[in-house]
Amino acid sequence: MQTRQMKHILVKLLRWLTHPIFVFVALQIVWLTMIILWVVWFMSQQETLTKLSSIIGSTSTISPTTGIFTLVIGCVLLGIFLVGTVVLFVFTQIQSSLISQQKSFVSSVTHELRSPLSSLQLSFETLQRHQLPESIRLKIFSMVEKDLERLSQLVERILIAGRLDRGIIDYKNQQDEIPLRELIQHVADQQRHMDDSLPQRLKIGCSPDLVIGASRLALTIVLGNLLENALKYSPVGAPIRVQVSIQEYELWITVEDAGIGLTSSEQRKIFRMFHRSPRAQKAAVPGTGLGLYIVKSVVNSMGGRIWVQSEGIGKGSRFTVALSRECILAS
Repeated sequence: MQTRQMKHILVKLLRWLTHPIFVFVALQIVWLTMIILWVVWFMSQQETLTKLSSIIGSTSTISPTTGIFTLVIGCVLLGIFLVGTVVLFVFTQIQSSLISQQKSFVSSVTHELRSPLSSLQLSFETLQRHQLPESIRLKIFSMVEKDLERLSQLVERILIAGRLDRGIIDYKNQQDEIPLRELIQHVADQQRHMDDSLPQRLKIGCSPDLVIGASRLALTIVLGNLLENALKYSPVGAPIRVQVSIQEYELWITVEDAGIGLTSSEQRKIFRMFHRSPRAQKAAVPGTGLGLYIVKSVVNSMGGRIWVQSEGIGKGSRFTVALSRECILAS
């Protein structure tokens, strides 16, 4: 048992010693030591050469100005090399993180595609091979409809993410006249396939007379993703609130849940492409890491801003979309 523990400790120590961050810090210590030794050596050599010159009676000495200039040039060159290693390290870490996120994305998308496809295949085989009562056939058709909707949403999400990443979508100049409460209710109805009790859980705080000018498609994407997240990461039956408020210069749309919550670190990363919380992955919550990236990109394209607030793990999350108050047509 002790041998196994020692082996485990040695493996962990080896991984720690070969970790890129540790290696990077160690290299910087080495470079700093080299610079200090360079300065000490140069100063000592200058003093030695001056003494040697006086002993042999030579009048030729190293000029202090020349010595200082040489020392500065050497330090600058080492400094440039140091900065170069820092930049390369940062870019390497970013690239490594992106590769890891993309692998996670491919795995998630594969799972998200396989699940509805397997369900569709099973439904098709069931309908083909059996004489079923009408009630069961209708139930299977309903399941097929939900699976097709899931596939359609997934493909649409991937396409939108690609277009947003290339900057070829602009929602700012698209203006539709939108009764906001009606749109929120419509989006909620679209999400009922995730939870039939959503009408009872959802609390909408928005004036029925509020009309805004914005892209209907863009707001549908934003609200749909935020409500989907609230449903996925909240306990069954927990309340979900959509609150609309008019601030001094902005219109705020807030989607609040009582779900798993977010740490401060997760709040900083949550809008990145392909990012998924390790807790969500551990709990096998379905997702691709594209939803909130799309939400932020769409909101930015509309000329707005979005942020998230959470008191911590298990204390829910609150996403707020802020649009210019100029979009309000009637209230």
